[in-house]
Amino acid sequence: MSDLVSDCRIMAFLKSCQDGIQTKCPSSLLKFLTYSLITLSFYLACLATTQSLSLPRGPIFSIFLLVLLSLIAGAGLRALQIPPMLGMLIVGIALSNIPKVKDSTVLDPKISSALKTVALMVILMKGGLSLDIMDIKRVGFAVIRLAFLPCFVEASVFATLSVFLLDLPWIWGFLLGFVIAAVTPAIIVPCLMELKRRKFKIEANNITTMLISASSFDDVLSISAFMVCLSSAFSSEKPLYRQIIQGPLEILLGIVIGAVFGLILCVLPPRFDGKVDSKTRLLLLVLLGLFSVFGMNYVEFSGSGPLSVIVMALTAIKGWKEDELVSEGVDSLWFIGEPLLFGLVGMDIQLHLITADLLWKSLIVIFVSLLFRLATAFTAVSWTGLSFKEKVFVSFSWIPKATVQAAIGSYALGVAVDQGADETVVSYCNVIVTVAVLVILISAPLGSILMYVTAPCLLERVEYEAEHELCPAAGNNASEETDGM
Repeated sequence: MSDLVSDCRIMAFLKSCQDGIQTKCPSSLLKFLTYSLITLSFYLACLATTQSLSLPRGPIFSIFLLVLLSLIAGAGLRALQIPPMLGMLIVGIALSNIPKVKDSTVLDPKISSALKTVALMVILMKGGLSLDIMDIKRVGFAVIRLAFLPCFVEASVFATLSVFLLDLPWIWGFLLGFVIAAVTPAIIVPCLMELKRRKFKIEANNITTMLISASSFDDVLSISAFMVCLSSAFSSEKPLYRQIIQGPLEILLGIVIGAVFGLILCVLPPRFDGKVDSKTRLLLLVLLGLFSVFGMNYVEFSGSGPLSVIVMALTAIKGWKEDELVSEGVDSLWFIGEPLLFGLVGMDIQLHLITADLLWKSLIVIFVSLLFRLATAFTAVSWTGLSFKEKVFVSFSWIPKATVQAAIGSYALGVAVDQGADETVVSYCNVIVTVAVLVILISAPLGSILMYVTAPCLLERVEYEAEHELCPAAGNNASEETDGM
């Protein structure tokens, strides 16, 4: 009897500790501590088993240090409402450029390329799972205009300026243009949710739905166009007929493979006693995604892999109707994938290779292209019932860039390393990485600051009476949109 009483007291004590910690500590802090502990535990396990590989100058130590410092930097900036990926990028740049530090963080280019490919696969799965074709019907053709027009206009302007200012061939100019043209929901959505919390009228005229939906389609469009340009860029030494059919063939192959894998995921694993096995679904989704990106790279159809991952995730989620556990699992993978991806992209930057000439020319290309993007975004949302000020706000919301630039900005460099490309091609890839990082460092804080600063001037606030009546509905919508991302 005494043992039972002791057990009850211990359980009550542990329960009170758990409740006290969860009540007093923010959930974001607890999440950060959880993933930091996972990273540290994984490293200690590797240290105990591999030893030399986990010591300074070893690849496991380099990855551990990069992820841990990136998590810390990202958490610090997130607390200040600054895009966390900026801190992760800066950590990567510091680790590869500070003399005494870079000697302890040596990472083989092929390992770095493989890890970035894995992180790319995760963000593509997130994008595919979040796409909703029905949004076009709900919001209208404005979603298509907002996704397509600014993307193509900015990519075309960027390509033209890159040819004349950055000395890139036309195909590499367009490749860089489509790297830069994508916006990032990872910045837009939190800004919209914060403005909604401050009671700005962003639900009126479907501004929130339009921006979230169009940003997802914009990313898919940019990545698809990038893959076409990539296949053409790396097939220049192949026969002419192969160069002509390479791009369309890779798109078709990516769609077919993705659709087949997606249909497989709709059938397998089967339901047991009417219950869904979400863990097995997530495992199959990840393994088939890894096979797609690495398998297509192996057979030199590098553009097919990422596209097939998007199509696979989109097909699977439509067949499942809804599976929050799979989406939450992919989000958990991204919590580690994000610092890994942005940190590795930062490590690709070699500051001693960035000349003053390249820097000022890149800044001209970035800002001129951005002006064209703003004007096109404003035009794209005309005839939608939005006021002049709301159109300006939508244009400012279309500035932030980060995730796609980090995901595919260094992808061409990875392909060049894998295929043993010559120094000229590698130099083109290094220019793309450098410009992509500059775009992230400029547009991510600029876009988020403009959204917050101009909102009081460009958007109306919810009136007190309306706020009192609509508050429950608004809260439900916010939770649905947050879960959807």
